Amino acid sequence: MRGSQTFSKSERLQHGYEFRRIYDTGRKVPGRFAVLYVLESPGDSAPRRALGVVTGRRLGNAVVRNRARRLVREAYRLNKARLKENIQLVIVARSAINGKRLADVERELMGQFAAAGLVKRD
Repeated sequence: MRGSQTFSKSERLQHGYEFRRIYDTGRKVPGRFAVLYVLESPGDSAPRRALGVVTGRRLGNAVVRNRARRLVREAYRLNKARLKENIQLVIVARSAINGKRLADVERELMGQFAAAGLVKRD
């Protein structure tokens, strides 16, 4: 179980062109704490689930932005096993995330994932 609970480097979006492709061709799902951009890959490609988190300077200082990134990544990490395989996500944090607890962020993101149709049907 531990292996599925990690957030490895291969699961991270690391290049600007990856973010740009998701912004340009993916779907946008707005929420209270964040805006979710989703790009679903065709089923015949190699399964890869990847996440990129964006926190702009308007969110606050470095401490605030880092906390927002940690909250989003942890909420994703705890629930990624419930999501489809071939998806790439960019989550842009909004200022409403400031001061929120992990449970609040997790609940909001799961609602956005469900609205986008990303939750697996078991």
